[in-house]
Amino acid sequence: MQFQNYPFFYLMFLSAIISGIISFITWNRRDVRGSGTFSFYMFLIAWWLFFYALEVTALDPSLHILYLKIEYLAIPWIPAFVILFALKFGGFDRFITWKTRLLIFFIPVISFLSYFTNEYHHWYYQAVNALTIDGLTIISITPGFMYDVLSTYIFLSILFCLLIFIYILYYSPRVFFIQSFLFICVIISLLAGYAYYHLMPRLYPDFDITPIVLAFAGIIVLLEIFHYQFFDLVHFPHRKIFEHLHDGIIVLDPSHRILAINHAAVAILHLENASPIGENFNRITTFLSESVPSLTGPDPVHTTIQHQFEKSSYFYAIDMYPVFDSIKRLECRLIVMRDVSEIIQSKNALREAGKKLGLLTSITRHDILNQIMIISFYIDDIAKNSGDQPHSVIPIERVKEATSMIKQLINFTSVYQDLGIAEPGWYKVSDVMQKAWVTRNVPSSVSCNVDANLVIYADMLIEKVFYNLIDNSLRHGRDITTITLTSRITDQSALIIYEDDGGGIASEEKEKIFARGFGKNTGYGLFLVREILGITSITIQEIGTPGKGVRFEMTVPHGGFMIPPEINMNL
Repeated sequence: MQFQNYPFFYLMFLSAIISGIISFITWNRRDVRGSGTFSFYMFLIAWWLFFYALEVTALDPSLHILYLKIEYLAIPWIPAFVILFALKFGGFDRFITWKTRLLIFFIPVISFLSYFTNEYHHWYYQAVNALTIDGLTIISITPGFMYDVLSTYIFLSILFCLLIFIYILYYSPRVFFIQSFLFICVIISLLAGYAYYHLMPRLYPDFDITPIVLAFAGIIVLLEIFHYQFFDLVHFPHRKIFEHLHDGIIVLDPSHRILAINHAAVAILHLENASPIGENFNRITTFLSESVPSLTGPDPVHTTIQHQFEKSSYFYAIDMYPVFDSIKRLECRLIVMRDVSEIIQSKNALREAGKKLGLLTSITRHDILNQIMIISFYIDDIAKNSGDQPHSVIPIERVKEATSMIKQLINFTSVYQDLGIAEPGWYKVSDVMQKAWVTRNVPSSVSCNVDANLVIYADMLIEKVFYNLIDNSLRHGRDITTITLTSRITDQSALIIYEDDGGGIASEEKEKIFARGFGKNTGYGLFLVREILGITSITIQEIGTPGKGVRFEMTVPHGGFMIPPEINMNL
């Protein structure tokens, strides 16, 4: 078989090889959005270029016709895969249905059938002539209307791909800019080559410069794949994320018009039968209507709203965030609606259960105390009647002591029956310490220095923590004169440090003091201190030096403390 010495022969084969390499690389990345479609598209390009190179270099006109037919096994399908790739890579998969696939492949199927049955109707080409120009044999085709239809479809498919990538470039984060821009350059070069072939005068009839363009484009695509991670770092459209969020999202412009609203927000606000885009948020009647003044104000909003709908009660956490540009000019407002009905209902149920449990505990405690009073009365009566008989005095005293201890324990439970029942809140440490100090009625001989500039997230019984620490110092401190409360912030947490100048705690007892029942009084004071703090993940340990006083360090986790603007130095 002889071939013509065609100057672009090697360039065509180079383009085919590059296209084949790209097809192989992207096929191995077919788990990435759009890469599988792009791989098959590049395979069709490689097929066409390879046999086009054989066509233009063959001496025998019959071989020209044969290679052209082999080329048309691939050519009609190229524009369809261009469109599919653009839709998939752009994140518009929702538009790829069986109906759209029929539309996309309709012209390729008709063109394919028209070409291979052309001898019966001449719709695709009317005549085929072999021309010899400057010693080169070239096939010249007189096109039919189906040829023009396919050519137009190819042009439109490339133009569609260009528009998709301009959209991606406009909405993508900066990290995707270079890869999107380079691919736009590739598409523009294809359009330029297409326009040259169909609109400009050519040196040789029917000579297609597309191989030159594709060689240039292929090099750029390879650069994108290996250097700019074209099929590894893929932009995910924000619109897709926006629509799939379970939280309702509304975006308002500075004039309170709705710029964007996702499906969840439409469902929450019951706007299924309306078209809220572009409407003024003030004029739409929803359960948010009463909150519109604050939601369209200058400051962030965080609130919870109850909504009655179809005999059911719903709770929504509503957050509004104003968004400003670089010069502090309002660009838009972002409203986020989250259904917290289950959380609120669980909290309410827990609160009600706590109230009932507290009521039951109170009644039970009252009944027990009544029985203890009866026991105490009869013990006193027995003691009077027994006189000073030695064999009865000691047992009676032991019974009285046990009864007194039972009474103390029962009274102690009344203080802590609400432990963990109510929702935690934010408390200023210095204020809580001051209340505990006043409640404990500390002797004037003991002073207190407070330098704790913190607000902490803690259980409502946080005052009892400091009350018990003060009480512990007064009971066991051995002539203390000073109690100090300080705080400091570390890398990820905050420390609240309680100290006194008493006798301290022996090393072997430092961990035991937090155990239930340990101690000389009820044995529950420091145990409940640790339990109250533990509700909001605050830990406590004693690291003081025996003989020099106690040092309790309370560690507040990250996110569980804030710094207020003012400082309370002394009580």
